[in-house]
Amino acid sequence: MDELAIKIIFGLVMVIGILGSILPVLPGLPLVFGALLLAKILGYSSISWWLISFFGFLTVLGLVLDYLIPVATSKKLGGSRYGLIGLTIGFVVGLIFAPVGLFSIIVMPFLGALVGELIYDRKSHRRALKAASGSVIGYFLSIVYGLTVSFLMFGFYLFKDIL
Repeated sequence: MDELAIKIIFGLVMVIGILGSILPVLPGLPLVFGALLLAKILGYSSISWWLISFFGFLTVLGLVLDYLIPVATSKKLGGSRYGLIGLTIGFVVGLIFAPVGLFSIIVMPFLGALVGELIYDRKSHRRALKAASGSVIGYFLSIVYGLTVSFLMFGFYLFKDIL
């Protein structure tokens, strides 16, 4: 197979990983890093090992932050585990209705977190609303981190090895 075709395949896997930074069914950041690492090991990338190691560190940090950021922002605003579970369910439901509009990917996680918080504590609607907001803010912050690092890795690969 032509070397450029193989490099493009690695690039396509990275693009799938970038989508996985948004979709919870794909391990986005690890997929992008894994493709980059494999390309380097197999000799299809000229990115330095130092930079690969740095991206590896950012990937591991991202995996930790994927769990810590939503929990921290939710807890900071009075959230519970029920809200995080509702957030996840809401995001999956939002993805199902995503063809209807991107709006559902934003609204459904919030509604899921709100319902989860109301199940946890039916009496305090204000606390549930605040905690649901914290869950969603944290979740989207972790998505922004994953997308940023994924695009950074893909950009380096694209400009260093393909173009």
